[in-house]
Amino acid sequence: MSGPTPATAGSPMPELGESLAQIYWRRFSKHTLGKIGAAALLVLYGLALLADPLSPATMRWTDKTKSYQPPTRVHFSYSDGGRVVVRPFVFEMQIVNQALRTYGRVPRRTIRVISQETVAGRGELRAVAMQDSAAARASAAVTAFRRHYGLAQDHAAPAELRALIAAVERDPRRDLHRTVRLTLDRPAAPAAELIIAKGNKNFVGFFVRGAPYRFLGLFTARTHLFTSPTGGFFPLGTDHAGRDLLSRLLHGARVSLTVGLIGASITLVIGLAVGGAAGYFGAAADNLLMRFTEVLLAFPSFYLLLALRGTFPPTLNSVQVYFLIILIVSFVVWGSLARIVRGMVLSLRSEDYVLAARALGLGPFKIIRRHVLPNTLSYVIVHVTLTIPGFILGESTLSFLGLGITEPQSSWGLMLAVSRGYRIFQDFPWILVPGVFIFIAIMAWNFVGDGLRDAVDPRSRN
Repeated sequence: MSGPTPATAGSPMPELGESLAQIYWRRFSKHTLGKIGAAALLVLYGLALLADPLSPATMRWTDKTKSYQPPTRVHFSYSDGGRVVVRPFVFEMQIVNQALRTYGRVPRRTIRVISQETVAGRGELRAVAMQDSAAARASAAVTAFRRHYGLAQDHAAPAELRALIAAVERDPRRDLHRTVRLTLDRPAAPAAELIIAKGNKNFVGFFVRGAPYRFLGLFTARTHLFTSPTGGFFPLGTDHAGRDLLSRLLHGARVSLTVGLIGASITLVIGLAVGGAAGYFGAAADNLLMRFTEVLLAFPSFYLLLALRGTFPPTLNSVQVYFLIILIVSFVVWGSLARIVRGMVLSLRSEDYVLAARALGLGPFKIIRRHVLPNTLSYVIVHVTLTIPGFILGESTLSFLGLGITEPQSSWGLMLAVSRGYRIFQDFPWILVPGVFIFIAIMAWNFVGDGLRDAVDPRSRN
């Protein structure tokens, strides 16, 4: 009995024990752009998931005196009384020209009182006193404190705060931040935690206590990766309402990116159901389902998107609008997938394993679910992956036109809605940053879809 025939020189050795999924992964791993797109998506979705601790502020934090403030520059050292202090900081800025929206540093004599709230969503006190005399600065800060907490004239806390401000003013250090706690004896706010800041610097650091937030809606936390407890730190600048652009960008990613995933899942279910039923049953069912699909595809998708959105009332809240957008975009795009599935099922229903299952008495829906549709998934998943950019663009378009996500929620399209004027391009170009992230997300999904298409293609050279 002869032994096994040795492999000829130069012929590839067969890879034994390799599953279909492993073959697909091996082919995908050779696709450079596909790997780049997958890495970019992992980063984007990771940023969206950890938006709360990664954001310097909360999504709804606002300071109307900081409208269209440019990105702040981080400094790493300063001089205080002849000695060099190494500590990262950003300068506290103020508008010096209201018409042109130009900013300059506040005077170094400035006294600021900033509250450190413990309840997520509660507005914070930001009192900035720049008067020439110390007494005038203390009076302005105490007045703002009393009005913010609604305290009576004879309450003890304002007098205590005035004494603390005087002590900070007497300190020889030119830049000083002191945290104090005052008793208010009020049910809504029994105590106030304040930072009295002398000078024009906001010190920044890693893992700093800042504005409170609800992490994924589960629990309240106050730790931010990189921020300033006294505010004024805007790595990407602020928008028209004085909100931190980076914080809203990270929170907006949750809406803009998850719309594609959820919408693609809905499209997958509808497309498989309609296309599978039309291709397997044929005859009248095929004619009815495909004619309806063709009528749907005959409408221009953009105008159909606008028409469907216009049929719903404008009084819906942001959560309702979010799911409404997903349903609308899914309804517009499932038709093309159904036609692909129908064509594949027409060829698969005459295969031997389908005929054997029918001869064994299996019902049509069980045959479709267990034997027909699973053999279409490799191509269908690629198609669905390539449709996710359309969902991201659909949400961004509706929000840009004012028909999608509404304030105070955030999405990339909504953030771009204020950039319709020429002045935004000329004077406030940082407002266009969400458009860059939309472009990156769309290109990344296209790279991943292209890589998956090459991976599942039996004619691929990889």
